[in-house]
Amino acid sequence: MKIWTAPQMQAIHKMLNPRSIAIVGATPRLQYGGRFLAAALKARDRVRVYPVNPNYDEIQGVKSYPTVADLPEGPDLVAVVVPYDQVLDVLEACHAKGAASAIVISAGFAERGVPARRDLQTRLGIFARDTGLRLSGPNCLGLANVKDDIWATSSSRGAGGLTGPVGLVCQSGATAFGPFLARATDVGVGFSYIISTGNEADLDCADFARYLLDDAATRVIAGFVEGFKDASKFLEVAKLAAERGKPLVMIKIGRSEAGARAARSHTAALTGADKLYDAVFAQYGVIRVQDYDELLEVSQLLAHTQKPVHPGVAVVSHSGGVSSLTADMCGLAGLSLPPLSEHARDGIDEILKGFGWAANPADVTGFANSASFPSIMEYLLDEPEVGTLVIASAGADTQAEQVISLRQRTDKGMAFLWTGSRSDTAGLAKLKRANIPVFYTPDTLAWGLRRLLDYHAWRDRRLSDGFAEAPALSAEQHQAIARLRAAGRHQWGDCRKPEFRSVPRCLGQGGPTLA
Repeated sequence: MKIWTAPQMQAIHKMLNPRSIAIVGATPRLQYGGRFLAAALKARDRVRVYPVNPNYDEIQGVKSYPTVADLPEGPDLVAVVVPYDQVLDVLEACHAKGAASAIVISAGFAERGVPARRDLQTRLGIFARDTGLRLSGPNCLGLANVKDDIWATSSSRGAGGLTGPVGLVCQSGATAFGPFLARATDVGVGFSYIISTGNEADLDCADFARYLLDDAATRVIAGFVEGFKDASKFLEVAKLAAERGKPLVMIKIGRSEAGARAARSHTAALTGADKLYDAVFAQYGVIRVQDYDELLEVSQLLAHTQKPVHPGVAVVSHSGGVSSLTADMCGLAGLSLPPLSEHARDGIDEILKGFGWAANPADVTGFANSASFPSIMEYLLDEPEVGTLVIASAGADTQAEQVISLRQRTDKGMAFLWTGSRSDTAGLAKLKRANIPVFYTPDTLAWGLRRLLDYHAWRDRRLSDGFAEAPALSAEQHQAIARLRAAGRHQWGDCRKPEFRSVPRCLGQGGPTLA
């Protein structure tokens, strides 16, 4: 069975690249409907924006329409910001008008934990699939096409962010447009798209990730996931991502019972057995990280660093303490810091003139802020076993310009460990603008490099050997799957049961065996 259809992908395209947006429930007040309208109007020179509210003739300087039926066209995207019990009626009107896609901001569905609300959410999904009016949500904050500066969101943070090659998909809208967007702006990470999926009555994170695989502006797909509605679909995305060479970097909630319980109450997601996720992610090349900063920094590294030509790492710093700690963290991450050749050691010693330490890691004292620093870096990069150079420092613009210039002349990787204040502008701002991967702690840098190497090693193996094929399901497993489906369970959480010994057996589909 074909997982994704051309009409489905076209609906997502319209949602992410709308030329017309209607906001049902727009108001002058900067609450959810008003904020969505204000964000959409930022692109009013390129996008036709239609507020819909029978109580107003004009909202935020734009003509308001009494109903969807009164709109001059069927919009590419409709934002639905009405009470939960009116959502389905609004969607029916949107379909009748010829709308291409919808975002349901409204909450009050399955996350309430009430059977009637879960049933209503199910009806939304059935309606979307039956009519072709595909939707994101409910209980989400919308999305942003950052590269084209089109913000279709009710976020209170406003509409603005840096453009870059990282596509972000979050089930939590407040997380996407809150800490992720704020921290990404602070550390210089740019997004192609920001997408919140909410309760996923219809389209889910895997559907949007599948779209991003075909998007030329997206090189890395980053995700914040509480649970998967259809794990087999996500695994198919992971296979395609390996073929395309687009890494998947994810935070998966539910490592602890407290986290799993919170996820269930937030988006009604079933989080599943955490060890199972670790095993599946490892087998399918999904890079699992722990927090906001790590996701952003690792995504930036993967987006702007090609496959290392060698696994070895060289470290250079103005400080012996900084270089030693960085080397220690690299060692704990299993990275190799090859000793310098006599040629490199003698060349650096000649520059240092008895100061510092010509080794790997290298302590070059004040020469890190001198005209000789490019020569030191070149000696390290020219080492045959070195594939990545780490600069651990906090120099001014001149040092940053030296690093940027050298990066443009080498086929080896370069990463920067910033040892100063994150609020510094001298040096750091130039590094960010040049998309030099910047880390702020030695351990996140070391594990970022570890994940870079592991991802490319994993992908090389998969491209060579392919993915494992699971043997046929047993009669007992088929019976268990039937029982789970009858109970409405399609999540990895059901795989805790002993009748499942492979993934994703609980989905009733073939998949790799986890030994």
